[in-house]
Amino acid sequence: MKTILVFTFLLGLVCGKSFLWAQEMKFGKYTSEEFELTDVPFEPGSDAVVLAESNTSFFPNVQLHSEIHRRIKVLRESGKSHGDILLRYYEGQDGIEDIQRLRAQVVNMEDGIEKVTKLTKDDFFKVDAGDGYKEIRFTFPELKEGSIFEYSYTKIDKSILFIDGWVFQNDIPTLKSSYSLDIPEFLDYRTLGQGAKVITANYRQGPKGYYVWNLTDLRSVKAEPYMNHFADYLEKVQFQLAGYKSQSTNALGQTESGYEKMFSTWQELADFFKERKAFSSYTKPDKNTIKSLPITDNTGKTKAEILQQAYQYITTNLVHSGEGGIVPEQTLKEILANKKGSRAEINLTLMALLKASDIEAHPVFISSKGNGRSNLISFPFADQFNHLMLVASTDDKLYYIDACNPNRPLGFLPLDFHVNDGFLIMESESGLMPVALEHRSGITQYIDIKVSPDSGLLRAATLRLIDYDAVRYGDISKEESLESFKKEIITDPEEDVLAFNATIKEMGSRHTLETAISSKQPLALEDNLFIRPFSINRWTENPFTADARTFPVDFNYTLTDRYTANITIPEGYELDDYPENIALTIPDGTLSFSYQTIAMDQKVQVNLQFAVKQSFVAAENYPNLKYFMDILTSKLKEPLVLQRIQALTSADGVLP
Repeated sequence: MKTILVFTFLLGLVCGKSFLWAQEMKFGKYTSEEFELTDVPFEPGSDAVVLAESNTSFFPNVQLHSEIHRRIKVLRESGKSHGDILLRYYEGQDGIEDIQRLRAQVVNMEDGIEKVTKLTKDDFFKVDAGDGYKEIRFTFPELKEGSIFEYSYTKIDKSILFIDGWVFQNDIPTLKSSYSLDIPEFLDYRTLGQGAKVITANYRQGPKGYYVWNLTDLRSVKAEPYMNHFADYLEKVQFQLAGYKSQSTNALGQTESGYEKMFSTWQELADFFKERKAFSSYTKPDKNTIKSLPITDNTGKTKAEILQQAYQYITTNLVHSGEGGIVPEQTLKEILANKKGSRAEINLTLMALLKASDIEAHPVFISSKGNGRSNLISFPFADQFNHLMLVASTDDKLYYIDACNPNRPLGFLPLDFHVNDGFLIMESESGLMPVALEHRSGITQYIDIKVSPDSGLLRAATLRLIDYDAVRYGDISKEESLESFKKEIITDPEEDVLAFNATIKEMGSRHTLETAISSKQPLALEDNLFIRPFSINRWTENPFTADARTFPVDFNYTLTDRYTANITIPEGYELDDYPENIALTIPDGTLSFSYQTIAMDQKVQVNLQFAVKQSFVAAENYPNLKYFMDILTSKLKEPLVLQRIQALTSADGVLP
C-alpha cells in the first residue's frame, strides 16, 4: 500500500507542538533486576525474553517520526539466535520511509562489572530487498547466556494516510511493550485495535490526540497445529486518517479554515481505487482493447458455460507473477501483451472479459489469512486489504473466483482466501459483503475386507474425495501429483498395493477425486485375528498434544467424512470383540463423531462419520477438542477381534 497511499497535505498546514512521552527505559542504563532475571515466570524455559520495548511516535512536521527502542536478554544458549536483526522499510522512488540514528550494543556482566560492546556503522548492512523495500541487517557479537543487547533507531514515514502503529507481541515472551502516539490537532485519525489487552487498555492519556499503550506479560507467538496464521490474532494497533483541517486565503485576503474528510463511506474508498488510471483500464476498457480479447461466439451457451470458458482462457494464457496486492500497476493492454501479471491484474482481466460477455462481475478486496487481521474493520479502512479476487453472477449461482492457478477449478479459492467478508467494489453501493463459499468437502470411503489363506488380508477400497479435499491434491493427471497423493493415502509400509487408480470427475457442481485401491497384507491364521477396519483415514494421530492453546484452531473449511467397512468373517472364526459404538459432539457443536459396528451372520459392517461443522474452534474450547480427538484417533486404531472356533484342516486350504 505504501506505493499508492502517500498522502500530500495542502499548503498552509501548520504542525502543532509534540507532547513527548518520557520513556522509562534509557539506552545503556540497566537495572539489577534485568541482570538477575534467569527465567520468565509466565513462560518458563524460554531461551530469550524482551525485557522492554517502546515506540514513541509524533509529528515534528508533516512526517511521522517513530523512535523505537528494544532490549532483549539471552536466557539459554539457543537464545543467541535472536541477536540476528533485520529492519525492513519501504524506500520506494521518493524515499517514503527511512531509518536514521541507528545504534546498538551488547552488555555482559563479568566479575560484577558491565562489559559493553558497541556496534559501529561498519556492522550495519543495507540490502535491497526488491519492490522498493530496503533492509538493514546486523548481528550482535559476544552473545552468551545472560547477555543483554539493545538497539534503537528513528523511522521516518512520509506516508501518513495510514500509520502502521505497533505490534506488541514477539516470537519470544515480552515483559513490557509500550507504544505512544501524539497526533497534532489538525489531524484526525481512527484508532484500530486488535487483541484483548489492546482494546481494554486505558490508552487515552494527556491532551487530546495523545495515546499510550503499556502492555505487560505478553506470551510469545508460536505456530500451533491447524493455525498457520497467528498474525491475525496479535495484540496490535493501527491508525487511518479520518480527516484534516486546512487553511486557505480568499480573494479578499482573508484566511478561511475547513475540514476535509477522508473515506467517510465505503463508496468513497471504492472510488479512490476505481479512478486510478491502471484500475479504470479494466473497469472501463477502450474499444480496441476489448476487440483484442478472445471473445468467441457465445451463441447457444449458458452464462455458466461462458464463465467456464473465460476462466479457462485466463488461467491457461496468463502467468501469475506471484505478486498479490489490490491495485494493478499494468493496464489491461499491457498485461494482455506481457501475458504475465499480479493477482489483481489477472483477476481484473478476467472481469473485463466477463463484462464484455454480459456476465456481471466485480472486484472484491479481502484480507487473507496471515495478513494480520482476523476480522475486517467495519468502516472504510483500506490498509486492511491485501488481495483482489472476483465475484461473478450467472443466472442461478454466485461464484468467488481467483484465476491465478490453472490447476484450481472455477469457484475454488486458495485456503488463505477462506475469510468471512470482503469489500465489494461497484459503481455504487460498494461495501462489505459476506464470502459464503458453497462446497460439500469431505471423504467418502467404502472398503471390502476379506481374509485369504494364501494372500492374507485383502482390501478393496473406493475413495471419493469431494471439493476442497480433492482440490488440495492438484492435477493428478501429472505423475508428480499422483505419486504425492498415493504416498499420502497409502501409509502402512506392510501394505502391498495391487492396483491403484485415481480419476478427477466433475459431478454437477461437485469436484471429486475418485480412487480405487486394492491391496494385501500378511496375516497368519492364528487363534485370534486382529483387523483394523480403516487403514486409510484422515486422522492417524491426534495433532493436538499441547495442554493449552493460545490461538483458535483453523480447519480451513467445513467437511464431512463417511467411512464404511464390510468385513467377511472367514470360515472357522467368529466375531469375538469390537470397538463399542459411540456418538460424540464437543459442547460448542463444531465437531461431531459417530462409530457403529453391526454384526450380520458371517459379515461385520463398521460405519464411521466425522464432521467439522464450523472451520474455527475457539481457543477456550481447545480442552474439549483435544479430548474429542483423543477418542476419535484411539477409536480408529481399535481392531475387531475374530476368534477361531474350530480347528482348520488341509481341506480349508491351510494346515491346522
